[in-house]
Amino acid sequence: MLERKEALAQILKGCSDSFEAQGFAVSIPEDIEKGAVPVFADDDGEYIEFTKDDITVRLVSHDNLLDITEKIDDGDYKKTESNLLDLETFEERDIKSLCNEINDTVNTSYGKKARQSSKKAPTPISKSAVRGGMSYDANTLANRLTGLYPQLKEPYRWNFEQYGEFLGEDFFVNYGNKYIMGTIRGSDKQQMKKLFKILSEIYENGSSDTQDLIAVTILGELNNDKELLAKCRDEIEDDDFYDTVEAVNAFLATGAGKKARKQLENPPKYKPKKKKGGLMSALGGGIPQQ
Repeated sequence: MLERKEALAQILKGCSDSFEAQGFAVSIPEDIEKGAVPVFADDDGEYIEFTKDDITVRLVSHDNLLDITEKIDDGDYKKTESNLLDLETFEERDIKSLCNEINDTVNTSYGKKARQSSKKAPTPISKSAVRGGMSYDANTLANRLTGLYPQLKEPYRWNFEQYGEFLGEDFFVNYGNKYIMGTIRGSDKQQMKKLFKILSEIYENGSSDTQDLIAVTILGELNNDKELLAKCRDEIEDDDFYDTVEAVNAFLATGAGKKARKQLENPPKYKPKKKKGGLMSALGGGIPQQ
């Protein structure tokens, strides 16, 4: 098991050249011992920091994630990306892979060829904001899952750049579900636990639309497969969450459910100003209660 500062030290070593090539310098905490890793700590976690002119970038380690946050001038820090950093399971090769992801982000975001017109990612809802009464949204769910599936980072970025906002149904139907279903059908137990830790947390504290997205758009893809449902049951601790997933799958297996699924698979053309109802209502007025 890695210590958090040890992991940050390895990340600093693997990413310093990319930051320096783009004109950034490493920030050094006050009163730090000579030769010590320049790690800061606050309520959000432990982090290393880079500065360039009016830009400050932090790589923040907390829980099993590494967030990249950015501040311009005296503004607030905004999360631009999340990556998986599981201190219990990560090995040297995992850290190297993570550094490659960060280096790509640095070069894309701050390199000479960075697109000046590129839209910034929507800001995910933080855990502290949820404790303060906010609910997780679809963008936060997708952002978290890009940490588990780095292959989804480009489709995630393309989604909000294409539409000017994040469209959860489009992202998961066309990109995300493939990887999620691959994990559920596979045999990687650690990956399965990580996936459902994310899904369960977001579902428990998510908006109704986000809960619909998880239960219908994503886990509705189980197609009422009893073996796959049993695997999910092993990972889902909340009975209400599982009962909803089970009911959704049972409904989608009926004639009415199959008709509703076709409607969801062929939605009307995107209209940015038109608000849509929840997915549960799209499934013919709701899911039968257990």
